[in-house]
Amino acid sequence: MTESAPVRTRLLDPLASRIFMMVWIANMASNVGTQIQSVGEKWQMAHLTSSPLLVALIETGTTLPVLLLGLSAGALADIVDRRRLLLGTQVFMLGCAGLLSGLTFLHQITPMVLLVMSFLIGTGSALSMPAFQAIVPELLDREHLAGGVALNSAGFNVSRALGPALGGLVVGLLGAGWAFALNAVSFLAVVAVLASWERRPSRSSLPGERFLGALKVGYRYARHSRPFQIILLRALGYSWFAGVIFSLLPSLAILNLHLGSEAFGALMGCVGAGAVAGVFFLGPLRERFGTSTILAGYSLLAALCQGVMAYVPHTPTVALCLFFSGVSWLGILSTINTAIQLSVPPWVKARAFGTYHTVWGGAMALGAAFWGALAQRAGIRATMGLSALGMVLALAALHRLRITAFDEDLDLGPHHDAPHAPTAIPPEAGPILVQMEYRVLPERRERFLAAMEEVRRLRMRDGAMRWALFEEPDRPGSPRFLESWFSSTMGEHLRQHHRATAQDRAVLAAAYAQVEDGLPETRHLVVVEDHDSSLLQRIWQGWTGE
Repeated sequence: MTESAPVRTRLLDPLASRIFMMVWIANMASNVGTQIQSVGEKWQMAHLTSSPLLVALIETGTTLPVLLLGLSAGALADIVDRRRLLLGTQVFMLGCAGLLSGLTFLHQITPMVLLVMSFLIGTGSALSMPAFQAIVPELLDREHLAGGVALNSAGFNVSRALGPALGGLVVGLLGAGWAFALNAVSFLAVVAVLASWERRPSRSSLPGERFLGALKVGYRYARHSRPFQIILLRALGYSWFAGVIFSLLPSLAILNLHLGSEAFGALMGCVGAGAVAGVFFLGPLRERFGTSTILAGYSLLAALCQGVMAYVPHTPTVALCLFFSGVSWLGILSTINTAIQLSVPPWVKARAFGTYHTVWGGAMALGAAFWGALAQRAGIRATMGLSALGMVLALAALHRLRITAFDEDLDLGPHHDAPHAPTAIPPEAGPILVQMEYRVLPERRERFLAAMEEVRRLRMRDGAMRWALFEEPDRPGSPRFLESWFSSTMGEHLRQHHRATAQDRAVLAAAYAQVEDGLPETRHLVVVEDHDSSLLQRIWQGWTGE
């Protein structure tokens, strides 16, 4: 089957939205500051120690918080005001960058201090990333989402092109302390735009979600959504091996190529320059080729660049390879981000991005430590060669897993029709046992069972704790089935009804079509006593849904 790509938009169309344009420009300015600081951190660490592992751990310190906090950050962004969350994280990072600058001017920087401060700034970044990506649909129409994601990627990579070059100049002329100070100032642009944004809060008659409940629901969504799992696996297979460039480039440039700060900054900027160039032909590629072909092409390009860098370690060749690595990075990153925007419903979007950031950030953080330790033993060139081989093998293993978000026109808007008659059960009461009884025509039994398998995935994906389907054997006449599942509270059960999309309604309709009377009989029961399991067992079952 030939893949298609129905999601098309002109690159600059999203800039017609004034608030999107303001957020985009401010975020790009902040990212320039972040890249300037990155040069300062890596340059300073490379001069504090000659260990490739410690230099690579700067990347780990920056990305490890994404692994630790990604899903939590997504849950926060789905249940609190995203504007306030973003304002808080920007102010926190401003303070951390200012403190790092002050410690540098006072000559109090050691490798451990540098790693701790990079971790703290990475924490602020990890908490803000899901919220930043989840607000894109609030700023743009669906038809402009792909263009908005591409522009965000372009803005980030313009920063990655300009920031390192500026960082090299700042570090060379003024020192690392001023690089950190400029990063602190750059956060003011985002703070100013967010403070002026009059965000319209969503209104709902449902009780608000609690943090731990939202976290568990996000976990269950990732566990039971097959399309989302495929996106995560493709992201992991790429980021683990592609991240070797960001881990080993400082050691390669400073220790092997013996470059100064300006040349090192320019070399880092080559990645961003390639990503910016890649934006302009990513759209035409999507119109001509399927998603799997694009992912394969960009992955092979990244592997080729790493292989050449491993065996032709000359500065011009390395710069060219970094340029095309940036093209690959933009292509993969933009495709993955757009696929999430197009396939994940709004109620769990930030948690989905948080999960994605956990996977991506974990690969970058743990991968940086892994590649740094391997380079310390086997050498930088051998490590890059192995990563190129690993990229090809990962592509071969994952190529059959197709991302279908670009091939489907999904209606992700929730349906707010009443789920059932009013109930006396209060929203905070729980757990709730929901039972639905079906009387199925005998000739439709197998079709019903097949349809109910899809219903099971839907229930679990939308937050059910446990699910089961029972059949009453040896009963004369039509077979009878009892579907049952647990919700943590009545409020959570009501939210599950409001999470249903048009595609979910079609899944339920396919099951109900096999029922004699068209609709099952439904009961809602609230727990009175539960002596069957220990507290630890109940906590585990509530978290995992098992």
